Order: sequence, then C-alpha cells, then structure tokens
Amino acid sequence: MHTTNWNKKLTDPATYKSSWDWTVSNSEYHFDNERQDKEGEWFKILGRFPNPESWQQEMQTIINESKAISWETRKYFGDYDDVSPMLEQEEYDILQGHGNPKLELSNMLDDFSNLPVLESMCDYFALTQSTDLSEGLKKKYRSHVQHTGQMFNRHIDKLWDWKPSDPEQICRIAIFLTDWEPGQFYQYGTYTYTNWRAGDCHTFDWANVPHATANASNTLRTTLLLTGLKTDRTREIIESGNANNIFMV
Repeated sequence: MHTTNWNKKLTDPATYKSSWDWTVSNSEYHFDNERQDKEGEWFKILGRFPNPESWQQEMQTIINESKAISWETRKYFGDYDDVSPMLEQEEYDILQGHGNPKLELSNMLDDFSNLPVLESMCDYFALTQSTDLSEGLKKKYRSHVQHTGQMFNRHIDKLWDWKPSDPEQICRIAIFLTDWEPGQFYQYGTYTYTNWRAGDCHTFDWANVPHATANASNTLRTTLLLTGLKTDRTREIIESGNANNIFMV
C-alpha cells in the first residue's frame, strides 16, 4: 500500500470549520476523481476465515444487542464515553449536503466477552495496545451492524492522537461476517468494494484514504472493525495478505 510520511506536522484542527477539510489537509491521497484506484493501493485484502456457520449464533447476539450510533454518540462505549473534539466540524460536513447531522451511521457493540469465536478471530491479527498511559490507544474490537438506510458518510479517520509518538503503528482491520448483497458497498478512494464473502478480511490506509460505507440493500450487513497497534505478527499478515489466504482459529 501507499507509504505514508509519518513525520509531517499536522495542521491545527481548531482553524477549520470542516472535519473533511482538516483531514484532506493532512492526507496524502491524490483526490483525483478521474483516477481509478485499485485494490492494494489504499486498502488491501488479507485473506478470509472459512466456515461462517461457526459464528452465526454469536453474530445473532451482536445483531440483537448492538445500538445505533451517530457521529455524536459513536464514542459512548466502554471507556470511550466522550464526544469527539471535532464533532461540530463532523456535523458541519453533513449539513453541507443538506443531511441530518444526527443521522444513524450503523449499530455498534464493543463487548466481546461472551463471543469467544469472534474474539478469537479478532485476536488472530495479534494487535496490541500502548503501555504508555499518556497515549490514548487501547486495543478495540467493535461490531458494525449496518441496517438498511444507514451509512457512514465519506471521511478520513482521525487516529493520530491515539499513538502520537508513532502513528505508523496504528492499524485498522475489517472482518465481514455476512456475504455481500447488491446495494451494500465500501468505498476506498475511487474504488467501490463489493462482492465480498463472509469471513473476508481487509485493512486500509486510515490516515490518507477517504472512505464510506452504506447499506441500500434489504439485508443487514455485519462487520467487525479492529483497531490497535501492529505487532510483528500483524505486519507479517499484512505483508503476505491476499484473497487466497485462509485463516484458521
């Protein structure tokens, strides 16, 4: 994938009305709408977990217990019970498209204590967390159950402050728990990602690539999102990642 210059100095977010404008100012993405991005440039397929029947019961628990979130409430989980410091700018971006700033993005759950199969799938990637109490990152597993009509509007992630001493270590990995249905999509840059299978996994360049997800189908789309620090094992999986890899737990 793209190699990021992690030594760049970030611009001051307080000087921006728009979260989008701030993230664009710090991104190395090309922002050329006529250029067709490819898999492997800004996001990369890593492999897949077989046997989706093994997680069906736990997935149903996620569906039943997850709660709808907006940009304002997405941090109301566990230790993350605060409001984004850029909430005003994030909602401003939605208002520019005449959207509802309180729109539902997805349904979430972050308690995996009674989900041993799904937790073991997440643990496979060997993410860790910072031992420095002055840094904000704790390893985090979350489910995203996107209902019909829910969407994450186009944005770039803002994870820099989770590991400011070395943001290159921060990693996000997604695991699909359900097969793709027409009307569901992820978009990374100008690439629209569809046709996944339950168990497929990918990572993406969180610091640079604009991305969005939406569910315009009549079927729930259920995904796990992992955030943490890369270990040597994580780096090996990413380096050797391809759609033919099979992950067994």
